[in-house]
Amino acid sequence: MADWKRKLNQARVCLDEPPGQVLKPAIRGQIPLFTLSRTLTATTVRAIADRPVSGWDRAREVLVEMAGEHRFSRGWYYRVAEMVRLALAVREAEGTDLFPEALLRELPARRDAVRLVLLRAGLLADAPEPMRFYAADQPSTPYINVPVPGLTLTPRQCRDCHAWIPGGWRGFRCNPCKHWREKYARGWCQRCRRDDLPSRGGHCRGCHPYRLLDEVGSNSARATQLQIDLPAGTTAGVRPLTGDQLRREDDGAGVPHIGQGQEALFDMQRDWSPVLARLDRRGTGVLPLSEKARSLVEEFGQLILDRRTPDYTKNIRTLTILVHWLGVENAILERDVHDLASCSATLAAKPVCQFLRSHGLLIGDPDRRQDVNLVWIQTAISVLPVPLASEIRAWVTLLRGQGRREGDVRDYRSIRRYLAHIEPVLATWTATGVTTLRKITTDHIEAAVSGLSGQERQRVAVSLRSLFRALKRERMIFRDPTRQLPVGHLKGLPQSMRSDLLAGLMDQAKTPLSRLVIALVAIHALPGEELRTIRTTDLNLARGTLEVRRGMLRHTLYLEEFTHRVASDWLAYRHHRWPASTNPYLLVSQKTALDQDHPVVSRTLLRMTLPKDVTLVGLRQDRILNEAFTTGDPLKLMRLFGITAQTAMRYVAAAYPERTARLPR
Repeated sequence: MADWKRKLNQARVCLDEPPGQVLKPAIRGQIPLFTLSRTLTATTVRAIADRPVSGWDRAREVLVEMAGEHRFSRGWYYRVAEMVRLALAVREAEGTDLFPEALLRELPARRDAVRLVLLRAGLLADAPEPMRFYAADQPSTPYINVPVPGLTLTPRQCRDCHAWIPGGWRGFRCNPCKHWREKYARGWCQRCRRDDLPSRGGHCRGCHPYRLLDEVGSNSARATQLQIDLPAGTTAGVRPLTGDQLRREDDGAGVPHIGQGQEALFDMQRDWSPVLARLDRRGTGVLPLSEKARSLVEEFGQLILDRRTPDYTKNIRTLTILVHWLGVENAILERDVHDLASCSATLAAKPVCQFLRSHGLLIGDPDRRQDVNLVWIQTAISVLPVPLASEIRAWVTLLRGQGRREGDVRDYRSIRRYLAHIEPVLATWTATGVTTLRKITTDHIEAAVSGLSGQERQRVAVSLRSLFRALKRERMIFRDPTRQLPVGHLKGLPQSMRSDLLAGLMDQAKTPLSRLVIALVAIHALPGEELRTIRTTDLNLARGTLEVRRGMLRHTLYLEEFTHRVASDWLAYRHHRWPASTNPYLLVSQKTALDQDHPVVSRTLLRMTLPKDVTLVGLRQDRILNEAFTTGDPLKLMRLFGITAQTAMRYVAAAYPERTARLPR
């Protein structure tokens, strides 16, 4: 009697919206702003029962023809006809000429039959691969000629108790909730306040275990514990550990790994110190590995041998510990690799991460992809007061070319130098109670630079002037207190190097790399930053040229016999030393030659190639100044070294100051 009354009430339920507003037709060809899945029920079918839908006449002819071919009953005809009309109404609501096959999943029933009808009527936009909606075999008709795999059910939540159901099990309710729906009537839960759930004593199945706590009043919350529904008699692919395996685990030999495809419930950072303490008494060669893990380690070892990568033992030991402890069924977090390598000096992280990434077994860490200079800037700004921090942040934004007006874009390395110069000044101002730069006056600026001299004063003055000019440009301050601040000449006059430092400079170079660096700087006056970014393809020994990239411009160097021989020796040495190197840059080191990320050499390496008291800037200035003394022609300096007119005139003025003197009127 209760079931009959419930069905009767459902049949008499009124629609929440007028029939004309259910699946309202959309404009043809209009792209929707948001795409949401629909919930189509029998109520939706009744709402469109009397509505004319386009394409129904053609679909009805196909439906009558199919019913006659396969001798289906009239009951089958009417049930499929309802779903076909519902699909055509959805097509009108989507504003498309053909019904997308993927939307058949929204129909409450008869999806395969509707697919056949629409396909034969020419009203279906079929998917790249035919779709199957039921596990039963489809009828052998000429409409389906491609075998389609069954629908894969992913892990999901129970609609009643919200417990997680493992993948592969059909239905949207767990087995206990299905049993409750058959045994108890539906009602309103007194604890979670949800309706239309089978209840026992005023509690749904999820809240029923908490009834005693509610009675004594010790539990005022309405939350419930997360549950994972495992059907009786199964372990959902989890292998039980035997006594021998548990004993081996205590020795660090056998570790149960996460099953393939299983996601972690909590993402927490691992502490690898206890793991290394357990494995220190065992060598990496005796750790038990699965067949797949062992083949992965062997492939990595052979790759290291072929490439002659340094730190062979570190890399092999790191990968062995990772695959022994975490397995190879799932991808490994990049954070775990670096955390493990940081625990011991006998472990390495970067080559292991590159190898795992090439095999699709690494989950990248976005925090490690950030610019180190940007992280430093954000950290320095975070310690400032709120108004002052917002003003400094606006300054950084303007230097990045994202202000109110378009401007030159500076890299984070230059911005970090600017902020580092004025960081002590900002700390002094905040200590005296200054919370905004609007309160800064000319007296504050003069006091900030009064105790400084030389290049230190120039750096602070330039940084302060850049800061307040940017804030005035963004209309965040009323006046610029650094407008009359003298900065002085930033670069100064170029100077020649002492002859005793230049004597025997090439004889002191011990490696082909240092000889090439000295030749390119001391003869062709290349800056250090350009040396790091020269590519191997830019060097053409057959023509004796070297092309230097300077933004959108190109400067061609014509190599004389000495530089040509030094460059040839370096290429031969590089090919013999690192035959498997794919780094596109001309200058490489032991760390960058085989690095799959293809980094440039460090500035420290270039400084180490020079003798003591000799710098790249000094060598370059000495070469250009010597040419200026010889010729005194700024046009020749511009053509020979690819420098600007201002730079050429600065060197000519340093060589011949009398030529640039202004005569009195």
